[in-house]
Amino acid sequence: MTASPRQVRPTSARQESGADPGKKKPGLVRSVAMPLFLASSLALLALYVYWGVGLYRSMNDEVQYRAETLMEERRSYIRALVESAVHAAEHQRLTVEARLRRVIRERVKGALAIADHLWRGRPAGTTDAEVAATLRETLRSMRFDDGRGYFYVFDVETGEGILHAAMPQLEGKDLRTVRDPNGRPIVPSMIEMIRDQGEGYYAYSWHHPNKPGDAHQKVSYVGYFEPLGWGIASGDYIEDMIADTKAETLAQLRAIHFGDDGYIFAGTWDGLSLLGPHEGETVWDVTDPNGVNVVQDLVSASRSGGGFVSYLIPFAEDETEAVHKLSYVLPVPEWEWYIGAGVSIDDIAASIDAIRAERRRNVIKHLTLGSGLVLLLATASYVISVRVARLVGRDMKSLLSFLADDGRHPETLDPEAMNGAEAHRLAEAVRDMAARRDAAESALERQTRSLEKSNADLERFAYVASHDLREPLRIISSYVGLLRRRYHGRLDADADTFIDYASQGARRMHDMIGDLLEYARVKTVGLPFATVPLGPVIDEAVSNLAERIRETGATVDLVPTTCGVRGKETLLVRLFQNLLENALKYRHPERRPHVRISARVEAGQCIVSVADNGLGIDPVFHDRIFEIFQRLHPGDMYPGTGVGLSICQSIVETHDGRICLDSEPGQGTTFHVALPLAPPDG
Repeated sequence: MTASPRQVRPTSARQESGADPGKKKPGLVRSVAMPLFLASSLALLALYVYWGVGLYRSMNDEVQYRAETLMEERRSYIRALVESAVHAAEHQRLTVEARLRRVIRERVKGALAIADHLWRGRPAGTTDAEVAATLRETLRSMRFDDGRGYFYVFDVETGEGILHAAMPQLEGKDLRTVRDPNGRPIVPSMIEMIRDQGEGYYAYSWHHPNKPGDAHQKVSYVGYFEPLGWGIASGDYIEDMIADTKAETLAQLRAIHFGDDGYIFAGTWDGLSLLGPHEGETVWDVTDPNGVNVVQDLVSASRSGGGFVSYLIPFAEDETEAVHKLSYVLPVPEWEWYIGAGVSIDDIAASIDAIRAERRRNVIKHLTLGSGLVLLLATASYVISVRVARLVGRDMKSLLSFLADDGRHPETLDPEAMNGAEAHRLAEAVRDMAARRDAAESALERQTRSLEKSNADLERFAYVASHDLREPLRIISSYVGLLRRRYHGRLDADADTFIDYASQGARRMHDMIGDLLEYARVKTVGLPFATVPLGPVIDEAVSNLAERIRETGATVDLVPTTCGVRGKETLLVRLFQNLLENALKYRHPERRPHVRISARVEAGQCIVSVADNGLGIDPVFHDRIFEIFQRLHPGDMYPGTGVGLSICQSIVETHDGRICLDSEPGQGTTFHVALPLAPPDG
């Protein structure tokens, strides 16, 4: 029976009255409370005096530090903004050629797709010449980037110009003789690239359709359209892509805003405003009301690697009150740009004055309240510590008494008698834990008995399968064999067929019972788990199938492994023997079998892969092949009962591992077996 609270409290009362030997000693908190109170009071008083004297002394330093902090915050803020903007501009600049290459490659790939579509979709009776003419005129009309981008096509074998949208006079000519202004061959290099790689990029100098001169740097991409033997190419000029990139970068910077009216500004080193006030104008000689050459100072700081510049805005004298502004600039040297941002700093002085006044008021208030608060806190802490010590001591005694008895008598602990909510919850948790432990022990005992009974039933089933079931099957097989010997050929053809079916069914039944018995034995093998090196296990599995390997003419490659796992050696040999036998059985009829067994260590597991070049398995059957008696091929083609892979999965699960496969029909199959590594101590 569970004891009531009335039965529990007298025990605690006896302990408090002197039954507990530990009660004779004073509590730790009570012993140190008064000395600690006196010492802490004196220490707090000394610290208070020191703090009061130093507070006034440090006030000015703190205000100065605050002023510097505010200024540094502004500096850090605009520095971070400008660095982010410059990093974005640098990224755009550094990726100009990569973007150019990507764009022209996509254009040529699109042209090749159009060519392939026209070629495959041509009407019946259309000649190659007609398709070629249609494709040429289709590509001729396609222009990019305001007309500067176009396609040009040449015959890979003859070098003849098929299409040149910008210079039609080159069409029909042998382009192998054409050179760029530097004497570099263009089409011959592209033809060589097509023959070596099938496609690629080529850089050279060429005419610009919208600009004078013939030494404009250009990058082209060429692809090969095999049905017509054409090289199809397109390119773009690096200077145009740089100009586009600059415009895109300015558009991105223009979209950046911060604060109430903050923005990013930019300009060139010769004074042209690219972004911000007076955009598009040359502002080299602009000065603020104090005579500061603003743009010149910004350019100078930028050329030096970046820096801060202070000035007044607006620059011109008008009715608007001037504002003191701090800007930070960084360069983009390759473009000769400066990029910057600025913030107003007039409010910092007002903020410092307000901070100084606030600090003075706080010092006076703290000095007034400090002494009384220190005394009050010290006294309160002493009283609370003594009270808490008493309450906690009582609760701890009850808990210790219950735990000393290993929680076997719940009536000795009453949560309702606890003084604190935490102790009440702790007492309930301790009692619940003891109850769960008792329930778990009972459940474990029942489960153990049930498991023992299940194992015994399984053993009896194995005995029946190996003796009682096989005995009548042997009798059936014997009499069917007797019928075959005596009457085969004497009765009609149907009788012979029926006898053959009965004989085959008996043999298949005998094999299925044997494999089912083997499948059941995997879980009941009595061998202990031990550290098993996988190298010898795999060698033994291969040795067991040596005769089968010779018969099939197979080659087996073994990658040496030093993996050691925790398991049962005979089961592991059977596992890899089954996988290897599977690879030999389902070999491809048109090539010699080749099996590769390798292992690697990954995430605390040894992963063994058995790869073959056999028939392969359709992905829709990957989950089904591990089910017992599942077969993917007729029995007259590949004998077996469909239990081999089920046994493999059962062995792997017995070792707390996993098995899966990768396969492509007609190419082969790879089984992956992951087994936990044996601990270092064996």
